[in-house]
Amino acid sequence: MFTTKFSGLVIAAAFLITSNASAELWDMRERSFGAAIAEEDKATDPKFNGTKLFIDGRYFFNSEAGEVSEKRKCCALPAKPEYFYGLIEGQLRFGFDGTGLEYVMLDFTPWAGLYEPTVESPKSLRATADALKLGAVRFISDDPLEVDSYLELSLFRAGRNGIYQWNKESPAAVTGGVQLLTGWSWAETKVQGYSDVSNPFVGILFNLAWEHDRWGSIYMDNRFVNGFSFSNPTRGHPMVREARVAFGYLKQMTDNLWLDIVGEKKSFYFDEGGLPGLYRMSRSVAVDLSYRW
Repeated sequence: MFTTKFSGLVIAAAFLITSNASAELWDMRERSFGAAIAEEDKATDPKFNGTKLFIDGRYFFNSEAGEVSEKRKCCALPAKPEYFYGLIEGQLRFGFDGTGLEYVMLDFTPWAGLYEPTVESPKSLRATADALKLGAVRFISDDPLEVDSYLELSLFRAGRNGIYQWNKESPAAVTGGVQLLTGWSWAETKVQGYSDVSNPFVGILFNLAWEHDRWGSIYMDNRFVNGFSFSNPTRGHPMVREARVAFGYLKQMTDNLWLDIVGEKKSFYFDEGGLPGLYRMSRSVAVDLSYRW
């Protein structure tokens, strides 16, 4: 059974794009494919602890350069846009102890825009890019967290990347980015007796990294998405909260090959109102090699 699922994974992975964290988290111009060996623990069910295989990837079908808006040419730093169509991002995880395919994450964005300044600012602290994604859809199925399905439809995801470089000649810099998102989500747990949850959500994604041209980067990458309700605030049900916290080291080994050593904690909180809330988490340490082009 594992061999069959693994073959399916390889076929599916050809269409995915990498979820590796990096300091330029929303630079959408890179396609990539990666694989990792990881050790996972702290799962609610001990059978999901142990060695895992991760396969992840990033891809977009088309892109085109835009023109600087006439209204913004008067500005000190007008932005030149680049548009992307059909962005796909995903990750699959397999267990080696008979658990097979344990985790699926697929993220699809029909349209996105990346806006970079046409003139570099002389300031030490400066923006490097703004990003906007419209209509993004995210799907997760996670056996260790007992999530049967989690579907997220974002009205928008919008954010900014920046850099702090105390000396323009320095090979080192601090980079970071923040992204806000909102929309509607649907969730179903594998735990018997709990009803499905559907609610609006708000979320934040942010990353921070110390980068060096020769030594690579040390980074943190976080995602927190929280459901909310328009009901009586003392009740506040239903609600789903998805979170991911990661710390890692990223190094470009060759022109296209990247090494990522990352520790990650995933968690999911499910509260449908009629029963006690479910909180599930797992953590992992992975060594990932990805090919980027």
